[in-house]
Amino acid sequence: MEVLVASTVDTRCRHSAYFRGVRHLVFAVLPPRNFITYDLLRKHVHAVLSAATASDPTFWNTLLLPITMGVLGTTIGVAPLHCACLERHGSGLLLAGVSGAGKSTLAAALAQRGFALISDDWTYVSKQQSALFGHGLSAPVKLLPDAVRFFPYLRNSMPQPTLNGEVAYEINPAHSMGCTVKSFSHPRRIFFLERTLTPGCDFVPCRPEYVRSFFEDSVERLPDEIAEAKKFRASVFEALSLCPAWVLRTGESPQETAEAIDTFLAEATHAIA
Repeated sequence: MEVLVASTVDTRCRHSAYFRGVRHLVFAVLPPRNFITYDLLRKHVHAVLSAATASDPTFWNTLLLPITMGVLGTTIGVAPLHCACLERHGSGLLLAGVSGAGKSTLAAALAQRGFALISDDWTYVSKQQSALFGHGLSAPVKLLPDAVRFFPYLRNSMPQPTLNGEVAYEINPAHSMGCTVKSFSHPRRIFFLERTLTPGCDFVPCRPEYVRSFFEDSVERLPDEIAEAKKFRASVFEALSLCPAWVLRTGESPQETAEAIDTFLAEATHAIA
């Protein structure tokens, strides 16, 4: 990564975040006035940052580094997946689902029940031989404004516009939620969250084909120039498809759904023992 700090950038107009791609090149503008170029083929990052953001740890930790891992990760052996990752008793679980399914609120509710939180939004999965590792980047937990119904302590904060334009609460999980935060875990189970209007929580077992196709359909297309990265990501999906997985259909609150998951995992562990 090469970073040029240009004080002249501070005088330019503020911009919202946007991304454009041409083959193996990705161009990004990050607020307020920063420009980044990603070369996926050569694994290079060139950035022009304003003096203010270059010295701001929050910009690096919550924007530049997570986005860089999301764009460049697959080329360096880390597959970015849009899912939460938590851990209980040394066993990691991935919580996936379409946008708006409630992954972050459920992850927060699980964390309040004693699950260690690795990530609530993006999990970066690597593979060493047959072992999977789910990594987080210690980014804040993002909760949409209606989450205040389930987490009263949010009334002490104000939701703010985030990178993608959504207004959300950004919460430090260790300080504000008092939960355990870990940097990585070994994913061994996967839940695909689906919201329903029907009361209750149903756990429907998934076939490996469902797991593989879900992740294949939910990631960005990689250009043909980086064939090795495509091959690596496919191997991660194949390894994930071997994990026990369920579609979790719930019409309950995040806390009640978290309790159902906790009970389900305890019963599954007892059955195996």
